[in-house]
Amino acid sequence: MKIFSSSLGPIYSGDVRDGLKKVIDDHQPLSVFIICDENTARCCVPKIEYLVDNPRIIVTKSGEQNKNLETCKYIWSALIEKGADRDSIILNVGGGVVCDMGGFAAACFQRGIRFGHIPTTLLSMSDASIGGKLGVDYKGFKNYIGLIQNPSFIWIDPSFLETLPPLEITSGMAEIVKHAIIGSQPLWDIVSGVKTINELNWAEIFEENIAVKVKIVESDLREQGLRKVLNFGHTIGHALESFYLASRNPVTHGQCVAIGMLTESRIAVSMGLLNSADFESITQVISRLLSPEVVSLPGVEMVLPWIGGDKKKSKGRVGFSLPDKIGSCGWDIPVEENAIIESFEWVRAQVKSVPFR
Repeated sequence: MKIFSSSLGPIYSGDVRDGLKKVIDDHQPLSVFIICDENTARCCVPKIEYLVDNPRIIVTKSGEQNKNLETCKYIWSALIEKGADRDSIILNVGGGVVCDMGGFAAACFQRGIRFGHIPTTLLSMSDASIGGKLGVDYKGFKNYIGLIQNPSFIWIDPSFLETLPPLEITSGMAEIVKHAIIGSQPLWDIVSGVKTINELNWAEIFEENIAVKVKIVESDLREQGLRKVLNFGHTIGHALESFYLASRNPVTHGQCVAIGMLTESRIAVSMGLLNSADFESITQVISRLLSPEVVSLPGVEMVLPWIGGDKKKSKGRVGFSLPDKIGSCGWDIPVEENAIIESFEWVRAQVKSVPFR
């Protein structure tokens, strides 16, 4: 077990059997609740529940389409029925949806009860569980209702990755690539130096990835400045996710972020912010490691309205986070609509012609 200490709370890395029970007992809860979805209830909770005295389990439906206030109402009702109070602790066992929504439900219930994240997907281990962002989607827009509150602890157990299909590993890898591009040359050296995800050493990856995410969040918890660089790839990516959710044909978060990073990197080149050599390196790594499944990208006119509704809009416009070199990124950058259109159509042509697997 390894402990990463930070102002965001302790982050443990290692097998849950090597200390999770003590971490929970140290909080002296009168009752312990586990929030999970049907997949983690089957594949991951059995590894955890025997470490907890009389766990009270709440199972939600999986998928981004269920990350909403209706599911939160279900969670709150279950917490009441099962006797939760402010001396309880909630363990969110799952991916980004469970961590975001379970944390939000805990933070709102009785004006806030303690919770810990036990992420079970690469996406939640590398990004969603770290940083205190909690929330749900609303009227099709990503994470429109939420708040920022750090968990009591995070426990990252890489063995849960063995329960995931390849597409979920690829999806989570998108956030690691993002962190490398915006803020870590050492992490970039690791991810750009391998041909396939299977060659990666997860202990090494998590150590570098946690360091860059924590450093950025600690410097700007409320997302007033530097933390906005974490939105790289997500202005376009979230617009695509919203489009696909509305079309009832959801695509993974990582696929959308991969396309978002390609588009936004292309925008950065067109604006003279990013040099062609770094752009070529970015496109090669995304194509090699993220390899989005073949998706039928919509025309840009179908995506623009979702971009316009981005929750990060300020003073009537959406500010983009765009890289200026590997390991560095700016934020609140205004982008003309023509640049968005040209860059998105360029990526759309690449997705059609490049053999993404």
